[in-house]
Amino acid sequence: MMCAKSLRILAYSICVLCAGCYSSTITKTDETIPLDSAVIRQRPPVPMDLRKKVAVLDFDDRTDYGQGRLGVSAANVLITYLDRSNQFAIYEREKLGGILNEQRFHAARSGDTAAAVEVGRAVGVDFVFIGAVTGYGYHSRSTDVLIFGSSVVQEAEATVDIRMVEVATGRIIASESGRGVVTIQSGQVLGVGTSAGYDETTASNALRAAISKYVDKMIDLGLQNR
Repeated sequence: MMCAKSLRILAYSICVLCAGCYSSTITKTDETIPLDSAVIRQRPPVPMDLRKKVAVLDFDDRTDYGQGRLGVSAANVLITYLDRSNQFAIYEREKLGGILNEQRFHAARSGDTAAAVEVGRAVGVDFVFIGAVTGYGYHSRSTDVLIFGSSVVQEAEATVDIRMVEVATGRIIASESGRGVVTIQSGQVLGVGTSAGYDETTASNALRAAISKYVDKMIDLGLQNR
């Protein structure tokens, strides 16, 4: 018969083994591209002096989360994709706030096409991207794993609408909407292992999953008739 000390050592060893084998994973529902990969199609870089100029305004956040932070995050995601494409010259967003009075600038950010055109003409760009985060949801659930621990599954879902406005004509040349879902699973064995807690990265990944669905189409439209 094993002594109490031996039983404690055996139990601890099992916990460590389980903790080592159970790690966090991230998957994207409805999106087959890994989170850490560039989702845009590779194109030959356009020389800087031939690139069309674009401005991306912070998106309107129509959700109850983050006090507007999701709109800023969504714009950052789009800027990153456009920059990685090596096809456009992107106007520095820090300079946009001083172009027009606050009322007109707010109108442009809220989706007013005429105000967006006014911003575009003021800064001298070919296209202005405006958009909105129209939906965001987050929830988590916990399930028991074997006898020693539990699994925590978090899911974040975002819906992002984007419009691409041609400044010269005032036309909306693209209007797209995408839904992205990110699932994060983590495990814990008797307090040893990974734990799941919400952070800004979760929201950003959901926004990336949504925008990645149509960003290539918008890039192609912007490159037409260059």
